[in-house]
Amino acid sequence: MLGRMRLLLAFLFTVLAVFTGRLMFLQLVRTEEYALRSIQNSLAQKRITPLRGRILARDGTVLADDRVAYDLMYTGGEAPEWERIKALLGVEGELRPPDPRKPEEAQNGAVAVWNIPDELVPAVEERVAGSASLYLRERIERTYPTNLAAQVVGYTQQADPVRNPGYSVNDLVGVAGIEAAYEAALFGHAGSRQVEVDSGGAEVASHVLWSAQPGYDVVLTLDPQLQRLAEDVLQRSLAYVNEDRVRVGLPTQDVAKGAIIALDPRTGEVLAMASSPTYDQNVFTHRPSDPEAVGKVLQNEDNPLTNRAVEAYPPASTYKVVTSSTLLEHGYATASQRFPCTAAFRFGGITWRNWATFDKGMYDTRHAIADSCNTYYWYAAYNTPGFSSGWAPFIADLVARSRELGFGRPTGVGLLEEKAGRIPDEQWVRAQPQYDHGWLPGFTLNTVIGQGDVLATPIQIAQFVATIANRGLMPKPYLVRQIGDQVMEPQLERVPGVHWEDLIDGMELMFTAYPSANTMGPRVYPWTVAGKTGTAQTGRGGDWTHAWFMGFSPVDEPEIALVVFIEYGGSSSRVSVPVARDFLAAYWEQRGMEVQATQ
Repeated sequence: MLGRMRLLLAFLFTVLAVFTGRLMFLQLVRTEEYALRSIQNSLAQKRITPLRGRILARDGTVLADDRVAYDLMYTGGEAPEWERIKALLGVEGELRPPDPRKPEEAQNGAVAVWNIPDELVPAVEERVAGSASLYLRERIERTYPTNLAAQVVGYTQQADPVRNPGYSVNDLVGVAGIEAAYEAALFGHAGSRQVEVDSGGAEVASHVLWSAQPGYDVVLTLDPQLQRLAEDVLQRSLAYVNEDRVRVGLPTQDVAKGAIIALDPRTGEVLAMASSPTYDQNVFTHRPSDPEAVGKVLQNEDNPLTNRAVEAYPPASTYKVVTSSTLLEHGYATASQRFPCTAAFRFGGITWRNWATFDKGMYDTRHAIADSCNTYYWYAAYNTPGFSSGWAPFIADLVARSRELGFGRPTGVGLLEEKAGRIPDEQWVRAQPQYDHGWLPGFTLNTVIGQGDVLATPIQIAQFVATIANRGLMPKPYLVRQIGDQVMEPQLERVPGVHWEDLIDGMELMFTAYPSANTMGPRVYPWTVAGKTGTAQTGRGGDWTHAWFMGFSPVDEPEIALVVFIEYGGSSSRVSVPVARDFLAAYWEQRGMEVQATQ
């Protein structure tokens, strides 16, 4: 027993000696190290969020800007200052501790009061000075003062460091439109400051290690007057749409859906790009956010976030001008060569019907374009070598010409949302499970009139009609005019061809010798217009059609190219042409042209 006690005492003495030795080592040897570490623990680096660059219209109108907002933050623990602050700000309630499961709150604390009025910021700052649990957070909030061109400008949201590497939860990141496409230029470079806190965690000193660099301003090509005009005209198109829907026995719509693009064909500058329905960008950026308002936008079945100007749709008869160009440039037909414009065309046991229910005689290229005769193009295609074999030289040349004219690929207008469209070829057809038989002649008949599997975007159509207006000089459409001090230069490319005037003659004839002359012809308005309509089948039945118009003016010296697209708008002649008229009338009035009433 005595032996065991001696062993226990020896063990205890050994442990005590080791502990004492360790304590002396920490006190004597590592004192300086721990002192230094204590100092370091009282210092921290904090990120400085840079001001985001503005987005401006071509005349300097601010489309997107920053405002500095101040929020009262609560990090947890005792907050004796809260009662006085509540009285000062006129708020009620108790402080909610931060939720550690939320990255933003784990890093910043919980928001006690959002958007403190600027005039009260100094008083609140004075009351939280020295507090370990309350502080004022300076936050950058994105604002959209005009709400013009919402789908073009886009919006921002709070960054997620997981999905957005290199960003902090306090940063804003572009989600759509120019905000997303030019994020690198708009964001700038974050700064850093070193802060010193006391034992209670309160900030006692701070100095900037390196300053934040604001993002570059981005100046757009948009003309705010024309943009507003395009958006207003697009909204007014609903009356034309519903009038036509009543005519064919369809239910009326509550909102206009579609797009208008106005392009300067000489440069490719997009002067207006309107999409309807639109939305309020501030719904996504203002804090605190309104979940109900956000939900109304996100859950809206009309998809207001979609920029219909860069979405792909069947181009319908606007594409007949591409077909005409292929026939002429590749020598499958001459401009004066005539084909029947009958009520129907029969091939492969199927009757393919024209829009007109009676025979209209023999048409040349000009009249086929002007009157949009389906059967002319079917007879012309049928007359090409090897047509019945399916994939024949003519359809191969049509595909190649389409791509030469900008179809089947993005224009590079400057939006990440832009679709490529589709010009189907034999390879694409064979890749589709439902088309394991390969290319059929019927595919050619659908393609030549812009139906079947052909898809094009309004911006591609705008580029195409601008190319015609320029007699073969194809401009690259662009939305950004300047980034900081860097000015963007127009890019134009020569497209091979010698039959541009034949195409233009047909498009002008539409407004001099056919019913559209009563809408925008020389008897009505003092300018010349060349254009082409399109009424696209959608797969929802014969009356559920998209309405297209593409055109330019004046014919001899074009200064504006215009595309109107009305989703499920009905007849192009009854809807898209009047919409184009309303826009061009206002456009020319702005330029001092006298506009007469329609006849």
